[in-house]
Amino acid sequence: MAGIGGPPEPHRYDAVVVGAGIAGLVAATDLERRGHRVLVLEHNHQAGGLLSGIRRQGLYFDAGCQSFEDMGIVFPLLEQYGLADLASFRRARYRLVMPGLDAVVESLPQIRRAFQEAYPEQAAGLGRVFDQHERTSALIRRLFTPDRIPYVRGERALALPRWVAQALAGAALESPLGLPRLIAELRRLLLDDFTAWYERELPASGVRDLLSRCGYSRMNVFVASAFWHLWAHDYWYPEGGLQPWIDRWVERLRERGVRFLFKRTVTALDAEGGRVAGVVTHRGERFEAREVVYCGDYRQLVHRLAGPARYGPRELSRLDAARHSDALVSAYVGLDVPPEELGRQLRASHVFFFPSPGCTTDLDPRDPGAHRRAFLEVTAHGGEEPALRGAPRAAVVLQAFTRHDWLDGWGTGLTGDTAREGRPPPRPRAYRERKRAVGEELLATFEKLAPGAASLVSFLDVGAPPSTVRFTRNAFGGSCGFELNWRNFPFLNPLAHVETPLANLHAAGHFTVWPGAVPTAALSGKIAALRAHEGLRARRRAPAAPGSGNMRSAAGAVSVAPGRRWLR
Repeated sequence: MAGIGGPPEPHRYDAVVVGAGIAGLVAATDLERRGHRVLVLEHNHQAGGLLSGIRRQGLYFDAGCQSFEDMGIVFPLLEQYGLADLASFRRARYRLVMPGLDAVVESLPQIRRAFQEAYPEQAAGLGRVFDQHERTSALIRRLFTPDRIPYVRGERALALPRWVAQALAGAALESPLGLPRLIAELRRLLLDDFTAWYERELPASGVRDLLSRCGYSRMNVFVASAFWHLWAHDYWYPEGGLQPWIDRWVERLRERGVRFLFKRTVTALDAEGGRVAGVVTHRGERFEAREVVYCGDYRQLVHRLAGPARYGPRELSRLDAARHSDALVSAYVGLDVPPEELGRQLRASHVFFFPSPGCTTDLDPRDPGAHRRAFLEVTAHGGEEPALRGAPRAAVVLQAFTRHDWLDGWGTGLTGDTAREGRPPPRPRAYRERKRAVGEELLATFEKLAPGAASLVSFLDVGAPPSTVRFTRNAFGGSCGFELNWRNFPFLNPLAHVETPLANLHAAGHFTVWPGAVPTAALSGKIAALRAHEGLRARRRAPAAPGSGNMRSAAGAVSVAPGRRWLR
């Protein structure tokens, strides 16, 4: 489509989307479906962000997420956009292995029984814990349906307050606590730390240590409880891998007229009069845009692109104080064993392996041996992938939580703060050596789960937090936006903080929603696209004078002056 104002010029677009993770892909898809001419600029050589994959020596590995949640968001959006045929999705099963317990999560009642049978002395406390997990699961099932989640199907301004009212009314009807006590419980779920909660509910023991120390740092009780619902009901994997699915998505959008340019890092916004006139890449290219959707690291948006002068001191202080989510280190391992044989040994595509009660997420950034005490997520899809049957080698991903600042930024000397540091320098020898050493440590832990695996290794590569920064530009190598703690989230609106001080610049991605994850990032992309679409419609009806910026969004909110209402 030519767009507004006559035939398009080569570098002029209705909308430019910065970033081709799932938020950017949803935003580009939505805008194209509404008839706009769209350009997507991506820093990496391929789309996907944390849903990307890599190929090494004939083996495929998922490089970030190993599966994802739907939450009543992702699949309905794919259906809306005519993309449901891009992949067949299968349930991703999780197996838990820890001292005294070995079970695949099939349902919450089943895994409750498995824990109580494994730890009979903790049966009463575990009963209370799983009572909470089942209440959380019921709440998620009631609220996270496509017809209820704001903006999935209903795009009206009242979608969010109606959703909140339904949450409270439905919970009040089903709960014996009464509304005041129910609100107090919801407050506890959203504001209390999961570690303190487990320590209150369970007597001191090894299983309590594992449940309370292993997981995203400082996540709240709701998120910790919601993970059990997800493991039992709502993790999915596209047959053939995440990157092939994403690549097909990009190809479909190209067929529909969306332009993609890869290896393009947006380094500047050409802003004048409170609006963005264009974006500039590290190659010096300038692309004019009537609307811009930015899906990258939020600190970069504020400090390097929009400019901190557009924000007030309190807003900047809160943003800078907001902690990013934990980073991951990933060992990509090729094994000389048929994938189906490894699948029979592992019994599930995903295994959480806790070799001892001393495992923990938090590590001392000065401790060279810190990763020896990490717990692993082991992922090997070969046993369930029809295309891999009969292959001579299996691909395994070993992931553990880590920090970017471990041993001086893994030997790079960098902080990982992409808002302060420019493009990463060449990787020094110390960095390569530390990655290799940690890869060997993760492999030694895996050997305890799969004896003999170390002798079958034909390939080993490691992705560390500086790798995540290099490929995604996510500050500190964070794996899911800001920390999964609502107290830490810097914005007023947890659903999607889309608004910026520049009237036609809209933010999306996992830093703009709480909790940051694949489905919420996807939803943020649609919300930002709705705002951009409304801006394009408004300019078509009556072009705004330079510097005016009071256009009404699809959500019915009016843009406000810089430095107001965007942070707590």
